[in-house]
Order: sequence, then C-alpha cells, then structure tokens
Amino acid sequence: MNSMSLLEDSWKQREEQIYPELFGETSKGIYQLDASLFKNQFGIDDIDPRWLHYGVFKCAPTSDRDTWVYVTSGMSNTWESDKPEKYSGFGTEFILETDSESDWAINTLRSLVAFNILVSVGHYGDKPLVDYGDRIPMSIKPNIASLMVVKPSQFPESFDLISGKVDILQITGITAQELEYAKENGSEVIANKLFEFQGSFIIKPDRLGVA
Repeated sequence: MNSMSLLEDSWKQREEQIYPELFGETSKGIYQLDASLFKNQFGIDDIDPRWLHYGVFKCAPTSDRDTWVYVTSGMSNTWESDKPEKYSGFGTEFILETDSESDWAINTLRSLVAFNILVSVGHYGDKPLVDYGDRIPMSIKPNIASLMVVKPSQFPESFDLISGKVDILQITGITAQELEYAKENGSEVIANKLFEFQGSFIIKPDRLGVA
C-alpha cells in the first residue's frame, strides 16, 4: 500500500464513514484552515500547503442528540507514513459541543488546530502536542476564560482508522475562577465538578462558575 493510498483511504474512512456514524450528518462541508489564520493569529507567513487541508466539520443535532458538535479533521492524517502505525498522524482529533449553532465554535477549533500544528513542527520548542488536562488561554465571551481538554463522556474516547488509532479530545470551557481552582487542584477535579453540574462538557459561554 503506498502512502498516498493509505493517506487517502484513511482520510475518506474518517470523513465519510466514522464521523457520520459518531456525530451525524457532515454535509455542510469542512471549514478549512487558511493562510490568514496562521498570519494574523500566530504571525506565521511560511506555511506548509498541507496545513490548509485541516479543518472543522459542523454536525447538527440528531434524533438522539440535541446539541451541535464541531469536530476537527486532519490531525490524524498520516502524511509521513506509508504503513499503519499505533497512532495515525498526531493520534488525536478535537470535538467541541454547544447548545446552538455557533461560529465561535468553528473559529475556536480552527485556532486550536493551527496551534497544535505549530507545536508539531517545533514552533514552540519542546512543547508537547495538546493533550488531556491541558488548559489553553482562549476566552469565549462573556464568561469563559480558558479552554480545557477533557476525555469525552458522551462520545467514544477514540476510534480506529486503517492508518492507526485516534483519541478524541473534547474541548470544554472554564471560567476565570475555575481556572484558578484547576491550577490548585488539577484539571480532572474541575472537569468532574463541571460534568456533575451540567451533565455534559457543552461549552456555554454565559454560564456561571461551579468552583
């Protein structure tokens, strides 16, 4: 199997088979990263054309879910390998859940993917790729001060591509007070409190703190 067919076949498997099964219809198409995102947000002019193939799908509510789900596609692309590995590409994709259709959700995930790509090429030194428990300073008005990465509780924690395993990292949001609490007690403690409080990891920008 040559690398192009493994790349293409696993890409197709993710977008046409696995995502519709896990999240419902993705027919609106993908919101891709663009050069202006790297330039305006990160000051990067010199981009790899492959980066512009990463993006975000928006999945409307389904018969068994009344939330909107936004899911990234591209971080699990197996650009460099022509044979299956334990993990495909970065080995992760992000999801973010909201109560209503939200442009900020798409923009948040596009920024986070761009950041992760830049981490992967050493732009931030030895910084590791985004992972569970990470807290990322990105605010969503009015009340969310920071993003936090959690294990999904209402979606599978991972899926398998022909190119390797992919962990699903859910992106939730925490208030300024919760961020301070998380710094003292750890991300997992605040994640558990948050889930107990709202029964999900949906990002609700106007919610009040739980800590």
